[in-house]
Amino acid sequence: MKIRHRTKRTTTRHHIYILLLLMIGFAHLSFWPTAQVAASTSRMTPMAVEQFAQQQADALGASNPDWIAAKLEYFPLGPGTHSWLVHANLQDKRIGYLIISINVQGQLHLSEYGLGDHVLYSDDTLGQALKRQNLNVDSLKAAGGKLSLQYTIPLLAYWKVEDANHSALYIDASNGDLLPSGILERLETNSGMQKPGFTEQDKVQEPLLESSGEAFITSPVHLRPAFDPSLQLNWLTSEPLQPTQVEQEIQHSPASALVFSAGEHNLFYGGPLPVSGYQLWHTEKTSKDHTDPINKPGLGLDSDTILYVGLGGLNSTQRFVPLNKLMNDGAFYLSRP
Repeated sequence: MKIRHRTKRTTTRHHIYILLLLMIGFAHLSFWPTAQVAASTSRMTPMAVEQFAQQQADALGASNPDWIAAKLEYFPLGPGTHSWLVHANLQDKRIGYLIISINVQGQLHLSEYGLGDHVLYSDDTLGQALKRQNLNVDSLKAAGGKLSLQYTIPLLAYWKVEDANHSALYIDASNGDLLPSGILERLETNSGMQKPGFTEQDKVQEPLLESSGEAFITSPVHLRPAFDPSLQLNWLTSEPLQPTQVEQEIQHSPASALVFSAGEHNLFYGGPLPVSGYQLWHTEKTSKDHTDPINKPGLGLDSDTILYVGLGGLNSTQRFVPLNKLMNDGAFYLSRP
Protein backbone atom coordinates (compact mmCIF):
# COMPACT_ATOMS: atom_id res chain seq x y z
CA MET A 1 0.00 0.00 0.00
CA LYS A 2 1.21 3.47 -0.78
CA ILE A 3 1.36 6.06 1.99
CA ARG A 4 1.43 9.78 1.29
CA HIS A 5 3.76 11.99 3.26
CA ARG A 6 1.66 14.27 5.46
CA THR A 7 2.34 16.58 8.29
CA LYS A 8 2.39 15.10 11.75
CA ARG A 9 -0.54 17.29 12.85
CA THR A 10 -2.73 16.17 9.92
CA THR A 11 -1.90 12.51 10.52
CA THR A 12 -2.70 12.79 14.23
CA ARG A 13 -6.04 14.48 13.55
CA HIS A 14 -6.84 11.84 10.96
CA HIS A 15 -6.12 8.95 13.34
CA ILE A 16 -8.15 10.57 16.12
CA TYR A 17 -11.08 11.02 13.72
CA ILE A 18 -10.97 7.38 12.58
CA LEU A 19 -10.61 6.16 16.17
CA LEU A 20 -13.66 8.16 17.24
CA LEU A 21 -15.68 6.69 14.38
CA LEU A 22 -14.68 3.18 15.42
CA MET A 23 -15.51 3.83 19.08
CA ILE A 24 -18.93 5.24 18.21
CA GLY A 25 -19.69 2.35 15.91
CA PHE A 26 -18.65 -0.25 18.45
CA ALA A 27 -20.59 1.45 21.25
CA HIS A 28 -23.66 1.50 19.02
CA LEU A 29 -23.53 -2.30 18.63
CA SER A 30 -22.30 -3.31 22.07
CA PHE A 31 -25.89 -4.16 23.05
CA TRP A 32 -27.60 -6.95 21.12
CA PRO A 33 -25.45 -6.79 17.97
CA THR A 34 -27.07 -9.73 16.16
CA ALA A 35 -28.20 -9.60 12.59
CA GLN A 36 -31.90 -9.63 13.50
CA VAL A 37 -31.89 -6.75 15.95
CA ALA A 38 -28.91 -4.58 15.06
CA ALA A 39 -28.94 -1.99 12.32
CA SER A 40 -26.14 -1.93 9.79
CA THR A 41 -23.27 0.37 10.79
CA SER A 42 -22.34 1.40 7.25
CA ARG A 43 -22.52 5.08 8.19
CA MET A 44 -19.92 4.54 10.92
CA THR A 45 -17.66 2.10 9.09
CA PRO A 46 -14.40 3.62 7.75
CA MET A 47 -14.60 4.23 4.02
CA ALA A 48 -11.45 2.14 3.50
CA VAL A 49 -13.16 -0.88 5.06
CA GLU A 50 -16.24 -0.47 2.85
CA GLN A 51 -14.15 -0.06 -0.29
CA PHE A 52 -12.01 -3.08 0.56
CA ALA A 53 -15.05 -5.23 1.36
CA GLN A 54 -16.62 -4.27 -1.96
CA GLN A 55 -13.43 -5.32 -3.72
CA GLN A 56 -13.70 -8.77 -2.12
CA ALA A 57 -17.38 -9.04 -3.03
CA ASP A 58 -16.59 -8.10 -6.64
CA ALA A 59 -13.85 -10.75 -6.73
CA LEU A 60 -16.24 -13.41 -5.42
CA GLY A 61 -18.67 -12.29 -8.09
CA ALA A 62 -16.38 -13.87 -10.69
CA SER A 63 -17.53 -17.29 -9.46
CA ASN A 64 -20.98 -16.29 -8.13
CA PRO A 65 -22.67 -13.24 -9.72
CA ASP A 66 -24.95 -12.84 -6.68
CA TRP A 67 -22.02 -11.21 -4.87
CA ILE A 68 -21.94 -8.39 -7.41
CA ALA A 69 -25.52 -7.38 -6.62
CA ALA A 70 -25.38 -8.14 -2.91
CA LYS A 71 -25.97 -5.50 -0.24
CA LEU A 72 -23.20 -5.44 2.35
CA GLU A 73 -23.89 -4.86 6.05
CA TYR A 74 -21.11 -4.09 8.52
CA PHE A 75 -20.74 -5.05 12.18
CA PRO A 76 -17.63 -4.13 14.22
CA LEU A 77 -16.03 -6.99 16.10
CA GLY A 78 -14.54 -6.46 19.52
CA PRO A 79 -12.49 -6.17 21.49
CA GLY A 80 -10.76 -3.10 20.11
CA THR A 81 -12.55 -3.12 16.74
CA HIS A 82 -9.66 -4.44 14.66
CA SER A 83 -12.01 -6.55 12.53
CA TRP A 84 -15.41 -6.18 10.88
CA LEU A 85 -18.06 -8.77 10.09
CA VAL A 86 -19.64 -8.14 6.69
CA HIS A 87 -22.89 -9.90 5.82
CA ALA A 88 -23.78 -10.14 2.12
CA ASN A 89 -27.51 -10.15 1.41
CA LEU A 90 -29.46 -10.43 -1.83
CA GLN A 91 -33.22 -9.84 -1.74
CA ASP A 92 -33.36 -10.52 2.02
CA LYS A 93 -31.42 -13.77 1.58
CA ARG A 94 -27.96 -14.13 3.07
CA ILE A 95 -25.43 -15.39 0.53
CA GLY A 96 -22.24 -15.24 2.57
CA TYR A 97 -19.99 -13.29 4.90
CA LEU A 98 -16.56 -11.68 5.07
CA ILE A 99 -14.24 -10.93 7.98
CA ILE A 100 -12.11 -7.86 7.21
CA SER A 101 -9.18 -7.28 9.57
CA ILE A 102 -6.21 -4.92 9.97
CA ASN A 103 -2.75 -6.47 9.92
CA VAL A 104 0.24 -5.29 11.94
CA GLN A 105 1.21 -2.80 9.23
CA GLY A 106 -2.23 -1.18 9.39
CA GLN A 107 -3.32 -2.72 6.09
CA LEU A 108 -6.70 -4.30 5.50
CA HIS A 109 -6.91 -7.97 4.56
CA LEU A 110 -9.50 -10.70 4.18
CA SER A 111 -9.15 -12.94 7.23
CA GLU A 112 -11.82 -15.38 6.11
CA TYR A 113 -15.13 -15.68 4.31
CA GLY A 114 -18.05 -18.03 3.88
CA LEU A 115 -20.52 -18.87 1.14
CA GLY A 116 -24.24 -19.55 1.48
CA ASP A 117 -26.71 -18.78 4.25
CA HIS A 118 -24.92 -20.68 7.06
CA VAL A 119 -22.71 -17.84 8.23
CA LEU A 120 -20.71 -16.93 11.32
CA TYR A 121 -22.68 -15.19 14.07
CA SER A 122 -25.95 -16.70 12.84
CA ASP A 123 -29.01 -15.77 14.92
CA ASP A 124 -30.19 -19.38 14.69
CA THR A 125 -26.89 -20.67 16.09
CA LEU A 126 -27.03 -18.14 18.92
CA GLY A 127 -30.68 -18.91 19.73
CA GLN A 128 -30.04 -22.66 19.94
CA ALA A 129 -26.94 -22.14 22.10
CA LEU A 130 -28.84 -19.89 24.53
CA LYS A 131 -31.71 -22.36 24.67
CA ARG A 132 -29.31 -25.10 25.80
CA GLN A 133 -28.40 -22.81 28.72
CA ASN A 134 -32.11 -22.16 29.48
CA LEU A 135 -31.72 -18.60 28.24
CA ASN A 136 -33.10 -16.49 25.42
CA VAL A 137 -32.47 -13.02 24.02
CA ASP A 138 -35.65 -11.54 25.50
CA SER A 139 -34.92 -12.73 29.04
CA LEU A 140 -31.33 -11.49 28.84
CA LYS A 141 -32.46 -8.11 27.58
CA ALA A 142 -35.06 -7.81 30.32
CA ALA A 143 -32.42 -8.62 32.95
CA GLY A 144 -30.09 -5.89 31.69
CA GLY A 145 -27.72 -8.33 30.04
CA LYS A 146 -25.25 -7.59 27.28
CA LEU A 147 -24.27 -9.45 24.14
CA SER A 148 -21.26 -8.59 21.99
CA LEU A 149 -19.59 -10.00 18.88
CA GLN A 150 -15.92 -10.84 19.43
CA TYR A 151 -13.09 -11.98 17.15
CA THR A 152 -9.54 -12.71 18.14
CA ILE A 153 -6.64 -13.86 16.00
CA PRO A 154 -6.24 -16.08 14.25
CA LEU A 155 -9.81 -17.45 13.87
CA LEU A 156 -11.68 -17.37 17.17
CA ALA A 157 -15.18 -15.98 16.50
CA TYR A 158 -17.59 -15.92 19.42
CA TRP A 159 -20.31 -14.15 21.35
CA LYS A 160 -19.71 -12.86 24.85
CA VAL A 161 -22.93 -13.05 26.86
CA GLU A 162 -22.94 -10.98 30.04
CA ASP A 163 -25.63 -11.24 32.69
CA ALA A 164 -25.59 -9.17 35.89
CA ASN A 165 -26.57 -12.25 37.92
CA HIS A 166 -24.22 -14.81 36.35
CA SER A 167 -20.70 -15.23 35.05
CA ALA A 168 -20.14 -14.36 31.40
CA LEU A 169 -20.70 -17.06 28.80
CA TYR A 170 -18.56 -17.40 25.67
CA ILE A 171 -20.26 -19.07 22.70
CA ASP A 172 -18.48 -20.23 19.55
CA ALA A 173 -20.01 -18.30 16.63
CA SER A 174 -19.34 -21.12 14.16
CA ASN A 175 -21.13 -23.97 15.94
CA GLY A 176 -22.77 -22.67 19.14
CA ASP A 177 -20.52 -24.62 21.53
CA LEU A 178 -19.62 -23.13 24.89
CA LEU A 179 -15.99 -22.00 25.07
CA PRO A 180 -13.88 -22.30 28.25
CA SER A 181 -14.62 -19.10 30.12
CA GLY A 182 -11.51 -19.31 32.28
CA ILE A 183 -9.15 -19.15 29.30
CA LEU A 184 -11.01 -16.30 27.62
CA GLU A 185 -11.27 -14.31 30.85
CA ARG A 186 -7.52 -14.64 31.39
CA LEU A 187 -6.86 -13.54 27.84
CA GLU A 188 -9.15 -10.53 28.26
CA THR A 189 -7.33 -9.55 31.43
CA ASN A 190 -3.75 -10.29 30.50
CA SER A 191 -3.28 -9.78 26.79
CA GLY A 192 -6.11 -7.79 25.26
CA MET A 193 -7.71 -10.92 23.81
CA GLN A 194 -4.88 -12.07 21.61
CA LYS A 195 -3.54 -15.55 21.01
CA PRO A 196 -0.53 -16.60 23.15
CA GLY A 197 2.62 -15.40 21.44
CA PHE A 198 0.99 -12.20 20.14
CA THR A 199 3.52 -9.60 21.29
CA GLU A 200 3.50 -5.88 21.95
CA GLN A 201 5.23 -5.33 18.61
CA ASP A 202 2.35 -7.06 16.81
CA LYS A 203 -0.37 -4.58 17.84
CA VAL A 204 -2.38 -3.41 14.88
CA GLN A 205 -2.51 0.15 13.62
CA GLU A 206 -5.34 2.25 12.22
CA PRO A 207 -6.44 1.29 8.69
CA LEU A 208 -4.67 3.12 5.90
CA LEU A 209 -7.09 5.02 3.68
CA GLU A 210 -5.15 4.66 0.44
CA SER A 211 -6.15 2.05 -2.13
CA SER A 212 -3.53 -0.68 -2.52
CA GLY A 213 -3.96 -0.68 -6.30
CA GLU A 214 -4.80 -4.37 -6.11
CA ALA A 215 -7.45 -6.18 -8.13
CA PHE A 216 -8.73 -9.62 -7.20
CA ILE A 217 -9.91 -12.50 -9.37
CA THR A 218 -11.27 -15.76 -7.95
CA SER A 219 -11.38 -19.23 -9.43
CA PRO A 220 -14.49 -21.43 -9.17
CA VAL A 221 -15.09 -22.97 -5.74
CA HIS A 222 -13.96 -26.58 -5.45
CA LEU A 223 -15.87 -28.54 -2.81
CA ARG A 224 -15.37 -31.97 -1.26
CA PRO A 225 -17.54 -33.85 1.26
CA ALA A 226 -17.18 -32.76 4.88
CA PHE A 227 -16.88 -35.36 7.63
CA ASP A 228 -16.49 -35.54 11.38
CA PRO A 229 -12.81 -35.98 12.42
CA SER A 230 -13.94 -37.28 15.81
CA LEU A 231 -15.47 -40.31 14.05
CA GLN A 232 -12.38 -41.04 11.95
CA LEU A 233 -9.59 -40.97 14.50
CA ASN A 234 -6.88 -42.71 12.49
CA TRP A 235 -5.52 -39.29 11.48
CA LEU A 236 -4.29 -38.91 15.07
CA THR A 237 -1.67 -41.59 14.51
CA SER A 238 -0.58 -40.42 11.07
CA GLU A 239 2.33 -38.11 10.35
CA PRO A 240 1.51 -34.49 9.43
CA LEU A 241 1.82 -33.71 5.75
CA GLN A 242 4.88 -31.75 4.70
CA PRO A 243 4.17 -28.18 3.54
CA THR A 244 4.97 -29.14 -0.04
CA GLN A 245 2.41 -31.97 0.16
CA VAL A 246 -0.45 -29.92 1.60
CA GLU A 247 -1.21 -27.80 -1.46
CA GLN A 248 -0.93 -30.85 -3.70
CA GLU A 249 -3.41 -32.85 -1.61
CA ILE A 250 -5.89 -29.98 -1.32
CA GLN A 251 -5.94 -29.11 -5.02
CA HIS A 252 -5.28 -32.41 -6.76
CA SER A 253 -6.62 -35.17 -4.49
CA PRO A 254 -10.34 -34.43 -4.09
CA ALA A 255 -11.10 -37.94 -2.85
CA SER A 256 -8.68 -37.76 0.09
CA ALA A 257 -10.00 -36.96 3.57
CA LEU A 258 -7.89 -34.20 5.11
CA VAL A 259 -8.00 -32.94 8.69
CA PHE A 260 -6.61 -29.64 9.93
CA SER A 261 -5.48 -29.50 13.55
CA ALA A 262 -3.59 -26.82 15.48
CA GLY A 263 -2.85 -28.99 18.51
CA GLU A 264 -2.78 -26.92 21.69
CA HIS A 265 -3.97 -23.89 19.70
CA ASN A 266 -7.12 -25.59 18.39
CA LEU A 267 -9.29 -23.30 20.52
CA PHE A 268 -8.22 -20.37 18.35
CA TYR A 269 -8.87 -22.20 15.08
CA GLY A 270 -11.99 -24.18 15.93
CA GLY A 271 -10.09 -27.36 15.08
CA PRO A 272 -9.73 -30.16 14.43
CA LEU A 273 -11.74 -29.58 11.25
CA PRO A 274 -12.20 -31.39 7.94
CA VAL A 275 -11.02 -29.80 4.70
CA SER A 276 -14.20 -29.31 2.67
CA GLY A 277 -13.00 -27.30 -0.33
CA TYR A 278 -10.75 -24.57 -1.63
CA GLN A 279 -10.75 -21.47 -3.82
CA LEU A 280 -7.87 -19.63 -5.50
CA TRP A 281 -7.58 -15.85 -5.31
CA HIS A 282 -5.34 -14.09 -7.81
CA THR A 283 -4.04 -10.69 -6.74
CA GLU A 284 -2.88 -8.36 -9.50
CA LYS A 285 -0.89 -5.24 -8.72
CA THR A 286 -1.04 -2.69 -11.51
CA SER A 287 2.22 -0.93 -12.32
CA LYS A 288 2.25 2.87 -12.51
CA ASP A 289 3.96 2.58 -15.86
CA HIS A 290 0.87 1.14 -17.52
CA THR A 291 -2.42 2.97 -17.15
CA ASP A 292 -4.50 0.46 -19.10
CA PRO A 293 -3.32 -3.03 -18.06
CA ILE A 294 -6.63 -4.59 -19.10
CA ASN A 295 -5.92 -3.82 -22.75
CA LYS A 296 -2.25 -4.74 -22.42
CA PRO A 297 -2.27 -8.23 -20.90
CA GLY A 298 1.00 -9.24 -19.32
CA LEU A 299 2.33 -5.70 -19.06
CA GLY A 300 2.87 -4.00 -15.71
CA LEU A 301 1.23 -6.81 -13.72
CA ASP A 302 2.63 -8.65 -10.74
CA SER A 303 0.32 -11.60 -10.02
CA ASP A 304 0.20 -13.63 -6.78
CA THR A 305 -2.13 -16.48 -5.92
CA ILE A 306 -3.60 -17.11 -2.47
CA LEU A 307 -5.11 -20.48 -1.63
CA TYR A 308 -8.14 -20.22 0.64
CA VAL A 309 -8.97 -23.54 2.30
CA GLY A 310 -12.55 -24.44 3.17
CA LEU A 311 -12.81 -25.87 6.70
CA GLY A 312 -15.83 -27.38 8.45
CA GLY A 313 -19.30 -27.41 6.98
CA LEU A 314 -20.74 -30.52 8.66
CA ASN A 315 -21.20 -29.55 12.31
CA SER A 316 -20.04 -25.96 11.94
CA THR A 317 -19.98 -23.03 9.51
CA GLN A 318 -17.78 -23.64 6.48
CA ARG A 319 -14.99 -21.06 6.63
CA PHE A 320 -12.52 -20.25 3.85
CA VAL A 321 -9.15 -19.29 5.35
CA PRO A 322 -5.73 -18.53 3.78
CA LEU A 323 -3.54 -21.61 3.80
CA ASN A 324 -0.52 -19.68 5.10
CA LYS A 325 -2.51 -18.61 8.18
CA LEU A 326 -3.41 -22.22 8.94
CA MET A 327 0.19 -23.35 8.57
CA ASN A 328 1.39 -20.91 11.23
CA ASP A 329 0.32 -23.09 14.15
CA GLY A 330 -1.31 -26.14 12.60
CA ALA A 331 -0.81 -29.09 10.30
CA PHE A 332 -2.81 -31.23 7.91
CA TYR A 333 -3.32 -34.96 8.29
CA LEU A 334 -4.67 -37.69 6.01
CA SER A 335 -7.59 -39.64 7.43
CA ARG A 336 -7.70 -43.06 5.82
CA PRO A 337 -10.91 -45.18 5.79
